[in-house]
Amino acid sequence: MSSTSTKKIVRTYSRQSKRPLYDEEPPTKRRRVEDERVESTTLSKSIPRSPVKPSPPTRISSTPLSSSPQRSLPTFSDTPTRSSPPSSPALRSSPPPDLKRRPVFSLFKRKLKHSVSAPEVLSEQSDNAQTRPNPPPGKKKRMVQMQLDLVGQHRKACKTCGMEYIPSNAEDVALHRKFHAMNFGGVDCTKVMVARLRQKQIWSGGEASFIAVVGRRDALALRNKASDVLKVVNAELAAVPIADEELWSQTLLSPSAESSTADAPAPEKCDRFKAYLYIQGQKCVAACLAERIQEAYTVLAQDKVSQQPTQTAVELQSSSISISTSAETALLGISRIWVSAQFRKQGLARRLLDCTRNDFMYGLKIEKRLTAFSQPTESGGRLGRKYFGCEAGWHVYMD
Repeated sequence: MSSTSTKKIVRTYSRQSKRPLYDEEPPTKRRRVEDERVESTTLSKSIPRSPVKPSPPTRISSTPLSSSPQRSLPTFSDTPTRSSPPSSPALRSSPPPDLKRRPVFSLFKRKLKHSVSAPEVLSEQSDNAQTRPNPPPGKKKRMVQMQLDLVGQHRKACKTCGMEYIPSNAEDVALHRKFHAMNFGGVDCTKVMVARLRQKQIWSGGEASFIAVVGRRDALALRNKASDVLKVVNAELAAVPIADEELWSQTLLSPSAESSTADAPAPEKCDRFKAYLYIQGQKCVAACLAERIQEAYTVLAQDKVSQQPTQTAVELQSSSISISTSAETALLGISRIWVSAQFRKQGLARRLLDCTRNDFMYGLKIEKRLTAFSQPTESGGRLGRKYFGCEAGWHVYMD
């Protein structure tokens, strides 16, 4: 008994000489034995085949082996130590590249791989399936009438600026307020513009008031400001607007210069228009547009119209004046003259006319008899009679 217990058990990689008993536990060390037939068949065949994948490692179960001699299944164990090499050479993990062979069922494998890697899952659709109906459109916003559109709306005319508007309409009220502030109190000017206009002043008075002249050679900002003032003047007088190209153009000094020959020297030209602005504070409250003219017609008294049938009558805005058919020499024409409604009957128009006669031509004060008005309105006719001091004898020109 002692010899049996002390005898050393020899472990080999061949078939076990001693069968384990049924009640014995599996060996602590796993072994791997390759099938000799598989090895000999693989090495003997010259035609390369697909590589044989090793089966996954399995653990030997505790089921007892039969007593009859049979071929033991390959068992797996840990890697043997360097001192005990395996009895047979191990198979290659992968065949050489030139011996690689296409598998028989590669087509099915490829399809399987493609189906697995597909990002989207295909779903069956029935031909009888109905499409989902579109959601109904949202309800339109209900419109509410905020203002009654009656036939006989009450319209009001401003006694100061003369603009008609509807008091119940907020837009009309805002527009009237803007128009009233611009026309009744004058045209607004910035401090910078007032400072630049003061450099062009030809007369100064009290309450920071002065008269400035703007001509063709002045800066563009000054000319644009004069054009803005003239827009207000044309709107109030119902006059035809003048384009900027014509407003800041030149004219010939004498009409006979147009028919001069080529050998004659070039005819002299002068500025056609000049604008005179009456500035008070930061507003332009009056304006006068003067024009260089060559001739004008004399205004006749009303009692002489029936005695001289060769005379014509000009009727404009409920004012009737009669002029002669023969033209007379004139130098200065008053094309537009306007005073804000808030500053009327304060002598501003007379002051503008005097400054215009003194400044229009350099070094020459134009006499009243050489000054003419354009077709005057009713208020313009009253101004002309009052300024010249007579009912007839003053001049009117055709612009």
